Amino acid sequence: MKPGRLIAYVGLVALGIIGAAPFLYLAILSTKKRIEIVAQVPPTLNFSWAQITKNYSEVLFSQGMLSFTLNSVIVVGLSTLIALVIGTPAAYAFSRLKFAGSDRMASTILSMRFMPPIAVAIPLFLTVKAIGLTNSYPGLILPYVSFSLPLVVWILIGFFDEVPQEIDEAAMIDGATRIQALWRVILPIVRPGMVTAALFGALFTWNEFLVALYIIDSRALQTISLGAATLVSAQRPIDWNIAATVGVVTVVPILIFSLFIQRYIVRGLTAGAVK
Repeated sequence: MKPGRLIAYVGLVALGIIGAAPFLYLAILSTKKRIEIVAQVPPTLNFSWAQITKNYSEVLFSQGMLSFTLNSVIVVGLSTLIALVIGTPAAYAFSRLKFAGSDRMASTILSMRFMPPIAVAIPLFLTVKAIGLTNSYPGLILPYVSFSLPLVVWILIGFFDEVPQEIDEAAMIDGATRIQALWRVILPIVRPGMVTAALFGALFTWNEFLVALYIIDSRALQTISLGAATLVSAQRPIDWNIAATVGVVTVVPILIFSLFIQRYIVRGLTAGAVK
């Protein structure tokens, strides 16, 4: 093996270890008693199945994290789906129907995604309250759609740009309308891009906390980020083993989802880079 390739492999392995170490440490803490975490730093690798079962049973059932996770799946899933339904034709229009200022408008749409939530949390809350949707799924889904939509549009523009316009023209010459060409011909080609856009939209909204804090009051409707925050209280000591277990439960669903479609992540990051 060439020295350069060996160095590259060693570097990749080191990066992998550095990236995985915090999660592995969290997973180890989630198997311990609170007193063991406080008394032994770093923790030992002696595991007790009874303690593991106790920690995860308490988090998933007694603390309600299973319900919170389901709420997050519903809210993030629906908001991402709606953002795709709206963003796909918008991205197609930016890619194919060039007009004065279209490139500038597309960049402006992306820049809106980087606005910090603290800048819009109160206006969003007042808007949701005015239409009577506080403490409900729709009241949280609508703001999340507005967060996901700019990123979805931007990613899909890159994928649509990779598809030659001659394909659209050939479909329309055969008698298809532009909408039919989009639905029957172009969308099957850019399906990986739609998966990528959905993934990034879900990643950005899965851990969102501030807007949900303003809009959701009922514990039954709390998302996983809100539910995890309730474990931290000034009135009682933090149960670090339970907090670590909550961290694992929070990360695992999105980690599994990412592993299944990881090949689309790279395509999403490089879409539109080569014309």
